[in-house]
Amino acid sequence: MRNDTSLTRHRLLVIEAMVILTAARLALLVLPFAWIARAAGTVDRAQAQDRPRGATTDPVSMGVRGALRAGVRRLPWHTTCLVRAMAGRMMLAWRGRPSTLVIGVAAAEGQTLSAHAWLVTADGCVCGGREAERFRPLAAIRS
Repeated sequence: MRNDTSLTRHRLLVIEAMVILTAARLALLVLPFAWIARAAGTVDRAQAQDRPRGATTDPVSMGVRGALRAGVRRLPWHTTCLVRAMAGRMMLAWRGRPSTLVIGVAAAEGQTLSAHAWLVTADGCVCGGREAERFRPLAAIRS
């Protein structure tokens, strides 16, 4: 069971996640993606090979992952994988943790393309890793 201080810290982290998830969703609605990608870091198409290696074990990254999950459950709209990865990347950057947002594609039924985004750090996946295995990485945004 958490003590009062850690519970307060977790609640503040969830509120932060909700605010950033909302800002990321709004940015994707009103700004060109190319501008967002450039502002987020270095777009690296040639080396977009960051595959999830299991969940992160870093306490800071785990806290961000938990806050994102809790924030997504509390928001009144559907939050896409790209919005979650963008928000997680920003939260980690504020904490001095480098990360890579990876965007991949896969052929779905009927030859249509399906896209997915996931966020990785040096020690593992922060979000989107479970689904990422079936996607081929196309681009990475690195800090």
